[in-house]
Amino acid sequence: MFLRDYYSIIPSSRSLTFLKIPVKVAIFCILFSALFVARVFAANARPSVGTVSPNSGTSTSDQAVTFITTYSDRDGWQNIQDAVFLINTSTSGAGCFYGYYNQNNHRLYLRNDDDTDWLGGYAPGSGNIIENSFVKLDCSQTIVFGSDRVLSVTWNIVFKSTFLGSKYLYLYASDDSGAVSNWSRKGSWRINALPQVGTVTPSSGSSAASQSITFTTTYSDANGWQDIQQAHFLINASSSGENCFLAYYNQNTNRLYLRNDADTAWLGGFSPGAKKVIENSFVQLICSKTAMSGSGETLTITWTITFKSTFAGDRNIYLYVKDDYEAYDGWIQKGTWTIIQVLSIAVNPKLWLAGLTEVNKTTTMTAADKITVTNDGSEPETFELKLVNPSGWTAATVPGEESYVLSGLFCNSSDAPAAAHFNQDALSEDVITTESIRATDTVFGYAQSTANGVAVPASGARSLYLQLKSPTITEKKEEQDISVIVSCQIS
Repeated sequence: MFLRDYYSIIPSSRSLTFLKIPVKVAIFCILFSALFVARVFAANARPSVGTVSPNSGTSTSDQAVTFITTYSDRDGWQNIQDAVFLINTSTSGAGCFYGYYNQNNHRLYLRNDDDTDWLGGYAPGSGNIIENSFVKLDCSQTIVFGSDRVLSVTWNIVFKSTFLGSKYLYLYASDDSGAVSNWSRKGSWRINALPQVGTVTPSSGSSAASQSITFTTTYSDANGWQDIQQAHFLINASSSGENCFLAYYNQNTNRLYLRNDADTAWLGGFSPGAKKVIENSFVQLICSKTAMSGSGETLTITWTITFKSTFAGDRNIYLYVKDDYEAYDGWIQKGTWTIIQVLSIAVNPKLWLAGLTEVNKTTTMTAADKITVTNDGSEPETFELKLVNPSGWTAATVPGEESYVLSGLFCNSSDAPAAAHFNQDALSEDVITTESIRATDTVFGYAQSTANGVAVPASGARSLYLQLKSPTITEKKEEQDISVIVSCQIS
């Protein structure tokens, strides 16, 4: 603006004096003020940090995770120089993920382990990986996008097993004029180690049904054994949970569970050491003899199991483990086991002296001579009877010349059958022959007894009574030895 001086004549009581009015100064001040305001609005704006997405969660070591971070600048996203992303327990740059994108040269960098130097310098989308001892930055999967005032960086990061635990997410930005944002915490993240199944001891062998057997299983977690939530133990022909032994220990609640037959619900919920038995139709888990212990990274469980006869056969052993963050390992086969059905009986006494007899005479065993037959196997058993003829007589269903009839009854130890109880329902239902005959409710049994030779449980016992009908005619004067064979079949 062109400036000029203006003059005015001001009357004075003494004299007329020409005074210069400082109009020029007033105009100059107005111009200075206008220039000052213009300079304020032209000053550089500090960049600011935005968000991290996701801003919380969990991932496992060696798993690629994508984070999207945003940064802004009122002067436009092109004014941002460095977009920084830090993942650590604090804003320290050592031993962590500390990366930045330089917008001016379009390059990615990662801090070294000791926080003394920058690694990399590769463009987003390039086929490079920048890594230190704790993390990897995959440049090929890292993307940058700018619009208006906002710069977005999509980072593809792999955390190594050396970088486990809970961390914070921090953002920081600087611009071309050297202005910076403050470090700002924007979330948290947990890098979780995958739990691992260990071993089963013994890992192979066999046991009889109804016999208790102890297995020791191990599970581990690099975050510590307390990080394990569930430790599973499966014994079956396959990894199916139906009709088998499938149990787990919940470390958080200190409870034991067993799967039901149909694999639809968990049974139990008792502490190790509790005087409880959890069972389905195939197995029993003896809680009182089941124990757990933890040390360092390892959880150890000692299981005491009884396999039932319904679970006999060759089986595989599997382990599975899950931690508090739903990371898991399994189902992994760790061994084999065979459940054997053992059938066995004991007979006492092994001799009945029927004494002297006459022809066509019936002799019935008394309670003093009864024979006790015990199931000393592992399974419920049904008894069978057969005989071996002596040298001079032949077994028959009715007595005759040189032929005899031997009958038998199984009953409860407190029962004592009378002579009339033998073959009371049919003429020969209790007659013993040279072929094995299996007991039923009526065969070798009678209605008045509270038990018979059917489905005798392991360790159960029955009394066996015999009845002899001698031949109607015999020329044999010597002693006749009749052998009775007691056998069994699984019920």
